[in-house]
Amino acid sequence: MPPPPLPPQTPSETAPTATGPPLSTLHTLQNHIQTLSDLNNRLQALRHIPALLLRPPATEVHALPQAARLRHEFQEVQEIAESVRSEHVQEALQAARKSEIADPTSLGSGLRRENLKRRRPPSPESPQPYRPTEPRSNSSLTHEHADALPMRLDGLPVFVRDHNKSSPHKLHVVALKRGRPLECPVVLRFVIQDVLTVYLKLDRSGTEEQNLVVESATAFGPREQKPVHSQSDYTVYQQLSQELAKVLRAEPWAPLRGFVSLLSAYENLFTEPCSVCGRVLSADVHTPPVVRVLRAPRPDSRSEWDVHHTACKWQ
Repeated sequence: MPPPPLPPQTPSETAPTATGPPLSTLHTLQNHIQTLSDLNNRLQALRHIPALLLRPPATEVHALPQAARLRHEFQEVQEIAESVRSEHVQEALQAARKSEIADPTSLGSGLRRENLKRRRPPSPESPQPYRPTEPRSNSSLTHEHADALPMRLDGLPVFVRDHNKSSPHKLHVVALKRGRPLECPVVLRFVIQDVLTVYLKLDRSGTEEQNLVVESATAFGPREQKPVHSQSDYTVYQQLSQELAKVLRAEPWAPLRGFVSLLSAYENLFTEPCSVCGRVLSADVHTPPVVRVLRAPRPDSRSEWDVHHTACKWQ
């Protein structure tokens, strides 16, 4: 039995499925690309020729071997120039120029540079200028004595006697012989029993009034036998001396009464907790709070002290 006849084919099935350009056009395009790529590689090779060979100095310092080296390099430049002037290179350059005029997009390195800029992460913020972390200190002396009359040398004995009558913390004049008048500088010893001893050096101010001012204050342990000009062997009293020095630098003309009131605020040095962290001993150096900052007085009460460790003072 003969095989059944095949169904008739449609024109779309018999036509060649050519979706790209003709082979001659594609081949020509590939040749142009290859020609321009080879020319670009040769031009890039010229970058490796030293500038001294291309532009020798005017003085004849090079001998014959240098001329021999120049001959090879200039021969390479001449061959590249002849290649650029050749017919197939000129044809490829003209085709590339026509293609650029017809469609100037997506050519060159501009697109890549633009994409890099677009994908670049945002720049970090500029560093801020340095600002001191420690703000200006609040007053460490009592407001009650801010308007007190300045103290002169002749009024010092009366002040010491009145203070010792009204306060459990005693003041004494150091190295005063009986019958000998007071002379500046004067050293006072302030004592809080079983807590501390502070030596105060008093001298006349440089003003015409010749008022007494506190020049220095050094803290010691209650049983330390040390010279007045030395320092304590214990860290807590060294820190206290440093804190008192800061107070004197901040308020050099502070009245003696106010400074003695500040010293009296250390009567609970080893038992009063810090107002910030709530601890008696600091977490870093294990010392009690040695900073006293005066709180503003309320209308119905006296001034009170805020107690801080040195590290907690400005938190």
